[in-house]
Amino acid sequence: MRRFGVVWLIGTVFVTSAAGGYIGSRQAAVRSGRDSGWTVLTPKLVQAPGITGDSGGGGPVIAAIRKVGPAVVNIDTTARRYRYMFGGMFGDFFGEPRSQEVQTGEGSGVIIDGAKGLVLTNHHVIDRAERITVSLPDKQTFQARVLGSDASSDLALLKIDGKNLPQARISQAPTPPIGSWAIAIGNPFGFKNTVTVGVISAMGRTLRSPRGSTLENMIQTDAAINPGNSGGPLCDMGGEVIGLNTAIISEAQGIGFATPSATIRWAVEEIQQYGRVRHPWPGFYVRDIGGSLAQRLKLPSSAGALIVQVDPGSPAAGAGIEAGDVVVQLDDRAIDSSDDVVGAFLQARVGGTMKIVLWRDGRKITRELALKEAPSSAGI
Repeated sequence: MRRFGVVWLIGTVFVTSAAGGYIGSRQAAVRSGRDSGWTVLTPKLVQAPGITGDSGGGGPVIAAIRKVGPAVVNIDTTARRYRYMFGGMFGDFFGEPRSQEVQTGEGSGVIIDGAKGLVLTNHHVIDRAERITVSLPDKQTFQARVLGSDASSDLALLKIDGKNLPQARISQAPTPPIGSWAIAIGNPFGFKNTVTVGVISAMGRTLRSPRGSTLENMIQTDAAINPGNSGGPLCDMGGEVIGLNTAIISEAQGIGFATPSATIRWAVEEIQQYGRVRHPWPGFYVRDIGGSLAQRLKLPSSAGALIVQVDPGSPAAGAGIEAGDVVVQLDDRAIDSSDDVVGAFLQARVGGTMKIVLWRDGRKITRELALKEAPSSAGI
């Protein structure tokens, strides 16, 4: 019998995205304790030509790197680890815990506002960090504070105190078409200011991590992305940020993913205005539909998502949506499964409305759903 999962759409879908950006068995960030089998001996650091624009030849790739490269930063995070003198179970009975700061991760970021010191990175790069250190290519180093972080989009906005900082421009244009050149800059495995070049392989990818988090509308690229690239920019040939490198499939070659600039602009605006990214609250639960259930509901196919419960006082209740309705379309998006419903609300914005087409009593009906933010108690 096909197992039907109930998707909680009141806010849990966003809370359970805390592992956002994990694909396969790893994310594109370096974590301590990993042993690749290789020992890298790093010589005295020498500034790479072209990153700061002080030397190098011509060409569009080099020009793009000179434009955005100085704003790409390295991010080191530390957290506090607690231990007891006796360790193990005896720690619960003997003495106060001792703590020490340990390095927990390394990733990338990009300065998007040099005057304000705003640094964009991934949520998973700085998640649970107690200390965040941002290092620029010109060797300036700052301690950063988190202005806001969103697990659902896997984006975080940091602030550093610096003057006359370089900055990169987030593209305002639609994402370039498939096949366009793409440039990834970051710090994979601690190799600072690493540049890789590829193309945009696909658009609109939906990613599901082993822990259940979902990322929508992602850019797929074959520009090499490795652990440590997380939070670094994916740029076009004009040196504008078209995405933020977020995830890889570790078992594959040349399959990496970046959060698109449209999502970045929205998340940054939300964080600057509200200190968080607001997500809409529909107020209903859905589940997938099998063949036998589709027959009982007199559906033409098993496509759609069955609403099994509607919360009183929710936007769904206010729109006249009822348990037993089947969601077949949200705005212009056809719904095949409950995952499609989740994806639609992950991309929705608080403040507007959403047209929802339902199957009820053997016919289609249409309702307008207000996109309101969940109350603090919903789904928590």
